[in-house]
Amino acid sequence: MDQLLAALADPERLQLYARIVLQDLPPREEDSPAARKHLGRLISAGLVECLPDGSLRADPAVFRRARPAEPAPSGVPRRLTGFFAHGRLTSIPVRPVVRRELLEHLTGTLFAADRSYTEREVNEAFRTVHDDTSALRRYCVDTGLLVRERDGSSYRRVTAVTV
Repeated sequence: MDQLLAALADPERLQLYARIVLQDLPPREEDSPAARKHLGRLISAGLVECLPDGSLRADPAVFRRARPAEPAPSGVPRRLTGFFAHGRLTSIPVRPVVRRELLEHLTGTLFAADRSYTEREVNEAFRTVHDDTSALRRYCVDTGLLVRERDGSSYRRVTAVTV
């Protein structure tokens, strides 16, 4: 990916690439010395290919091939993988149904059903996946996945959580 970005870092080369992508390159404009130099760099980076008839083609698939595949977070339901990057929760879903599914997954994997947790322990557990621990804690209590003692001294996971 770095090679692709480096090839597009020069403004003139980027403009030439854009014109090739848009098929807006007048015939023989690529024959100028500067354009040949830039074109050579684009071709060597795999961004452009010269077809047998002499025309130029930009293949957008080069970006998909160059992107490193991110491993799917282990144990995360397929529907929720888009909310994770590098093992961390990147955002809390807005849709209540999806948010509930995420919260069920988190409470089922972060908390044992047979013990109580202090607020600090709950925050530490949530912090392993996301920095907004108070939002996660509040959502879990509001949806009934975690039960908080009246005095706020401890939290307990509801046993009906499925993972």
